[in-house]
Amino acid sequence: MKPGVKSIDARWNDFSARHIAYASPAVVHDLRIAFYAGFKAMLDANLEIAELDEASAVLELEGLHIESHRFGASL
Repeated sequence: MKPGVKSIDARWNDFSARHIAYASPAVVHDLRIAFYAGFKAMLDANLEIAELDEASAVLELEGLHIESHRFGASL
């Protein structure tokens, strides 16, 4: 892995330290599975986007960016 690029586990540790300090072990386990599944889903989306021409790829990434911000705003 390239220096400076956080591993998935390091990203999970950052997330869990900030957001789930008081969850039960079972909830932490389920959230970790969901976190890794979400990360994998984004990797899959990146592979799909990599197959597109540049203009289409930019539009798709912009759409995902907008969707993620809308979700955050809805919380």
